[in-house]
Amino acid sequence: MFTVDYNDEKKLITLVFAGRLDTQTTHQINELLEIEPVMKNRMGEEQIVVDLKDVEYVASAFIRTCVRIAQEAGSGRFAIIHCQPCVRKTFKISGLDEVLNIS
Repeated sequence: MFTVDYNDEKKLITLVFAGRLDTQTTHQINELLEIEPVMKNRMGEEQIVVDLKDVEYVASAFIRTCVRIAQEAGSGRFAIIHCQPCVRKTFKISGLDEVLNIS
């Protein structure tokens, strides 16, 4: 589903996702993120990067999760990397491809 990597030296939190991020999977992700105390304590202090290299589908629920994390992280502290073309298209259709800093 996903892993969380903390790099204290770079002040970077990387969330690496894989597979299909449908509504049910996103609900599970949200529950796990809520109980992740280290991440909650660092929000607003560190850069958060979402790696979607191995993701082939995202539901609107996952897009909402990205928006929430970006808001909690603060201005300029959130990015999505390694976005597959089909997933990038979903973000583009939602109008959030530039707002969420997708590369």
